[in-house]
Amino acid sequence: MSAVTAVPAALPRSGAIRAAWLRHRYALRTLLGVLAGLTLLLAVTGYFLHAGFERSGAGGCDMTTRACNERWKEFLREYGTELTVGGNIVYFLGGALGAFVGGPLLAREFEHGTVRFAWTQGAGRTRWTVGVLAVVGSVLAAATVLVAVVFSWWIAPMAGESGRFLPLLFSAAPPALVGRVLLVFAVAALAGAVLRRTVVAVGIGVVASVVTTLVAESLRFHYRTPLEETVHTLAQSSVDHRWELSVWYADPAGNRIRSGEIYDLGHDYYGAQKLVSEGGYSVHETYQPDGRYWSFQFIELGWMLLLAVALCAATVWWVRRRAV
Repeated sequence: MSAVTAVPAALPRSGAIRAAWLRHRYALRTLLGVLAGLTLLLAVTGYFLHAGFERSGAGGCDMTTRACNERWKEFLREYGTELTVGGNIVYFLGGALGAFVGGPLLAREFEHGTVRFAWTQGAGRTRWTVGVLAVVGSVLAAATVLVAVVFSWWIAPMAGESGRFLPLLFSAAPPALVGRVLLVFAVAALAGAVLRRTVVAVGIGVVASVVTTLVAESLRFHYRTPLEETVHTLAQSSVDHRWELSVWYADPAGNRIRSGEIYDLGHDYYGAQKLVSEGGYSVHETYQPDGRYWSFQFIELGWMLLLAVALCAATVWWVRRRAV
């Protein structure tokens, strides 16, 4: 009798995805548990934060008046530290969530030698890698949306004074934060596949999170052509929450003057405001209107997602062609 060689049956298309879920379900449950705890913490602290905001009377007041500025100062004296610390954590390290998920994703499999076993189970290298990246990336994106929504609500009082384009606020909104998390996830996953060291891959992802944040901030203002306008108030950005890039001043004769001169002439902010509103002085601004906020959000999400997909494709190619 001739010997029959057993050939592993090919997994159905959904089999690789199901196998990826089963393989990483404990890590994903841990991730979801951590994010659920963070969401609960934000919800509880946010309740007191928003209560203090309403109590201060800073919300909805006229930022051109002295009384409104005093209310804002009172609110920031009580809650400014919490807002700044929380905002900066998300601003610089929010994307690092992708590093801690993406770094071990493939690197740990190579470190433990389990990839060779996975490749013999009928899925093959390509389907195995795609399944892992798709399942974990999808869960990560969904969890990030939830946290970003809660965090955007938590830090929203800052928008009343600084506008939604403030980097701390813009980077915390769901589209921008999801794009950054997935881009860092893709960077860390590729680093893990190439270098096969979990700690190194996570470290590269954390660095990528900070670099991506700074690069996005440097590009953001130029997503669309800025506008120019002459206004007669020093608080225009607080009135309509526009994002100002450059501001210069002119006297009643149209001569350009330095910002310090108008404050010297008015003796303080409120005196300078009176010169601008009633004394013939003018303010000239280059800005992005608040109405472009969501288009900017999705532009940022778009280019980050394109880079993330390209890096994931590179990861699949590397595992298929280079990994041994």
